[in-house]
Amino acid sequence: MDLSNTPTTPLAPSGPAAPRCLVVTFNRLMPADQGNSRRIMQLVRLYKAQGFEVDLLYHNEEGFDPALSHALAAEFGRVNVVRSRAPKHIQPGHVCRIVDWYDRGLDAAARDMHRLRGYSAVHVNYVWYSPLLDQFGSDVVKVLDTHDIFGERRAKYTAAGMKPQWFSTSYADEDSALRRADAALAIQKEEAAELAGRGHRNILYLPYVEPALRPFKPRGGGRPLTFGYLGSGNDWNILSMAEFLAKLQARGVPFPHPIVVAGGVCRHVREGSGVIKLGFVQELHTFYDAIDIALNPMVGGTGLKIKTVEPLCYGKPVLTTLPGAQGLTHLWQLPLFDDNASLTDYLFEQFGHPGGELLEALTTQAASTRQALDAEYDGQVDRLARWLASRV
Repeated sequence: MDLSNTPTTPLAPSGPAAPRCLVVTFNRLMPADQGNSRRIMQLVRLYKAQGFEVDLLYHNEEGFDPALSHALAAEFGRVNVVRSRAPKHIQPGHVCRIVDWYDRGLDAAARDMHRLRGYSAVHVNYVWYSPLLDQFGSDVVKVLDTHDIFGERRAKYTAAGMKPQWFSTSYADEDSALRRADAALAIQKEEAAELAGRGHRNILYLPYVEPALRPFKPRGGGRPLTFGYLGSGNDWNILSMAEFLAKLQARGVPFPHPIVVAGGVCRHVREGSGVIKLGFVQELHTFYDAIDIALNPMVGGTGLKIKTVEPLCYGKPVLTTLPGAQGLTHLWQLPLFDDNASLTDYLFEQFGHPGGELLEALTTQAASTRQALDAEYDGQVDRLARWLASRV
């Protein structure tokens, strides 16, 4: 429901049976068909598992309609929708200041919800929402999910010959955001270490893991051995797939197995021999049930590559470059490749004929990788749960 017009008369908290957590995001969470939305829902499930009632302050930048309203009302105890008026100025050199990306209209909405509901914890997503934490006193636990390191993020784009996109700020601005939080969550182990190396002592590491939805099992017959890539149409995905397919086609002989491509990236993938474009898929299992081995030929980027973890949720092995496994290399038991040249070499060497004898070994390695990821995730969830319990 939309509480934008709720009266703002202060009310004393009524002493709820369960502690309450306020989650703040601009992401359209239902359906959770983007990686950042699914990460947020991962945390919502975690808070609920720790006994919290969870409310949502939705900073509407991705649309609001009756279907979304109904879905959010079923998931959250209370929902407040605030239309975004964030200026989002970008300074020369693609420098973004938090003060220019934060919408001060959220301040009153957060205070009103706190007066009505009495939160024990507030959880904001992305560093430019950190000013909202200042609306809560020291009696409220403040958590910032970073999703990514945004200090000098532009450099990763320029190093790849790309125009910087979205948000990139200075280290000083990012550091000030992290200091507002009692705990900041890093989605990668390497990112947690980097932030700690910058002097932050409030960093908790929580990887992204979805529940396992399909078992790892032997491949059935009835269709050719099939590879697949699923990705949105962002710049990194477009560049990565263009390079991968160019390397594949440069071999001069057709790859003997179909490669299924799905998601928004299809609009930017050229037609080619053996490439099947599915476009947008309504249900993820539709894609994963149609392939045997997932590919993630990333050439760079930031944050955790959810498309590397996702196939392991659907019982499929995944072959990826090192950039695609960033944050996971200490757990990875499948082959890893320095770049797309070595990935395509491997594909032709191992699968350059119609058979698929290697698939069973890759499936076993994928299952072991998934077990290692689950064990690390469970350990980090336990750490976060103990930290929350000590403060609420």
